[in-house]
Amino acid sequence: MARLLQDPSKLHPSEWYTANQMQRASTESQKSRSECMTAESWRLVDEIEKTTQKTQSDVNKKLGRGELGLTWCMMKWNSSC
Repeated sequence: MARLLQDPSKLHPSEWYTANQMQRASTESQKSRSECMTAESWRLVDEIEKTTQKTQSDVNKKLGRGELGLTWCMMKWNSSC
């Protein structure tokens, strides 16, 4: 029972410093990867938004409705409800 009550072994200051430096390097690396992932995600969001807008514009042109024509049709449809 006396063994259970003993303090856990402590790190020597140089061991603590080395472990802390390794942990810091790992954390900085993870942070950098996270920032890159976030930037790439926003780039993809912007790319998808532009592609969606272009596709909508192309479809509207093929259907023969411009932006104003589509707005007028939507207003007319909404007022009939």
